[in-house]
Amino acid sequence: MSNDMGKNDTYSSKKCPECLTYIPVKAVICPSCKRRVGKITDTGIARKAFDWKAYLGFVLALAAFVFYIWWAFFRK
Repeated sequence: MSNDMGKNDTYSSKKCPECLTYIPVKAVICPSCKRRVGKITDTGIARKAFDWKAYLGFVLALAAFVFYIWWAFFRK
């Protein structure tokens, strides 16, 4: 017997990582807590969706802070 079935074929539902509510495997947003969920893991719990906007905002804020420190203390 071959192991051609994907992860989504073995589970009929997945758990939201935030509120632990069972949701359909194909769901992208949890209907209970309205958070984005990712793909299903081996344990049947959905991964937390990667938030690119938050990381981009952090990098921009860090760059602005470093620029401010340079401007305030190290420029001549």
